[in-house]
This record gives sequence, C-alpha cells and structure tokens, in this order.
Amino acid sequence: MKVILLGCGYLGYNLYSLLKKDFDTQIWGIDSPYASYVKDFTEIDAFDPEALSKQDFRDAVIIDAIGLIANNAVSKDEALALETMQEKYAVMLRTLKEGGAHCFVYFSSGGTVYGSSLRPINETHMLHPMTLYARSKAAVEETIQESGINYLILRLSNPYGGYQVSGKKQGVIPILLRKAYQEEPFSMWIDGGSVRDYFYISDLAKAISLLIQKDIQEEIVNIGSGHGTSLDEVIAMVEKVSGKKLTIHHESADVPVVESIVLDISKLKQLTGYEPSVSMEEGIRLEDERIRKELGL
Repeated sequence: MKVILLGCGYLGYNLYSLLKKDFDTQIWGIDSPYASYVKDFTEIDAFDPEALSKQDFRDAVIIDAIGLIANNAVSKDEALALETMQEKYAVMLRTLKEGGAHCFVYFSSGGTVYGSSLRPINETHMLHPMTLYARSKAAVEETIQESGINYLILRLSNPYGGYQVSGKKQGVIPILLRKAYQEEPFSMWIDGGSVRDYFYISDLAKAISLLIQKDIQEEIVNIGSGHGTSLDEVIAMVEKVSGKKLTIHHESADVPVVESIVLDISKLKQLTGYEPSVSMEEGIRLEDERIRKELGL
C-alpha cells in the first residue's frame, strides 16, 4: 500500500518516519525545516490542482497533515476565512478523487471540536468548536463528507513526542522540559487543573497503521489515550524527570480555551484492536532524553 502524507511539519515528518516501516511512504508538501531529513519528499503545493494532477497517487492512501490555520488564529472576517479554506479543500479533494486516490485521511481536532467536557466524549457527541481553529476543522470535516471521496476522519487529542527540528517549540511537554533546563518561566494560559488527553506519537502511528491495514473508510474515529491528565500533573512529572523546579507565570489567553477534554476511544479499539503502548511517564522520559540531547546536557 502506498501512503502519501501531505505536509512536512512535525506531524508529517514523524508519521513518515514511523509509517515507512509498514508502507511505501512519501511526503508531498512545500519546503520546510523537516524536508531535508526526508528521503521521499516531493515539493508541491497540494492545493494547486494543476500541479497535484500531474502526480501519481492512484490507489494511494492520502494523509492530510497540512494544517492551514493555527490553533491560536483569529480573523476579522472568519466566515470568509472558512469559506476560502473549504473551497481550497473542495478543489483538492476533487483532484484526488478524479486521480484515483484510494482514501483521504484527515486529521481533525478531537481536543477542540467537542468543546469542554468532564466525561470522555465519543464520536456521536455534538460538536462545540469555540475557536477559528476548531471551526475550521469542523468545516473541513463537512467538506470531506460532501466530496464523494473515500474518507477517514481522525479526531486527534494531543499527540506529543518524536523528533522536532532544533528551535521548534511545539506541544506543552517539550516546551515545559526546555523551560525547566533553560531555567525560563513557563507561561500558563489555562488553569492547572485543566485536563487533556495526551498520547505519544508512536501510538498515533500505530493507530493509523491499523486503520489502513483494515481498510477502514467512511468513519469518524477518535484517537487518543482515553485517559485525562491535568496540566498540574504534567508539570509535576516534568519536574520529577528533569529534577528541576519550574517557574510558572499565569497569563490570559487570546482565544477561548477548552477547560477539560478526554476522548472515548472505544470505537477505535472495536475497529482495530488498538491499545496505547506508551504511558505518560514513559513518554515524558523519552522526551526528556531527546531535549537533553538537543540542549547538549
């Protein structure tokens, strides 16, 4: 099976590195700091239908790891921003369908599209996207379902871990570790009791691999650990692993914040037999090893 990842950022690169063990895997996208590390990289704007139509993606699983809108984005004309993005996706999906793509896999945001909840949320839960980023994910979900292409929508919680190019700051766990070792304050935008569903990048690759192997299509599936961890607990684990005491600065967020969210992953387990392999403690230890090596400690 050929797998083509669109987008060569953090997710695209790390999933390429993990999925190529099981599949003929490539990355297509615009140039990025990760691109030089990818043997099978094709520089292309996936939203350019003329350029995309010249590529061979027949019978391939296309995984979208692009991310057009940042999670803290705001817009003076949100309706226009969403409409423009949906039009881009509609053209790309039509090109992929006409060119014989086997399935289009989209990374939605299980951590934001549902809003806040104190109980694990499954895929039938009503959506409550509170930010432009979350609404963009929900809007693209609709565009995909209306496109006629074979699809798989994956609502991800909070993946972390794996390689990040030097200087890139992405994800609360590596940021906390860097702040601890560099003795810099950490700006906290949410309450320490706020709960998230964190899961290690290799578990995301494992779930995707199982879904591809079982040829799951026309489904919306949550992917996460199924367990919640508060930010205070994450901070405590980082301090224990690093042996450093963090300085916390409380600040106000520029966009609405989801207070607590944990995903119900029962459907994923039923479809594939998936079980997470990496605990939070092990994942933070692995990130600690990577950060210390990056910082030369």
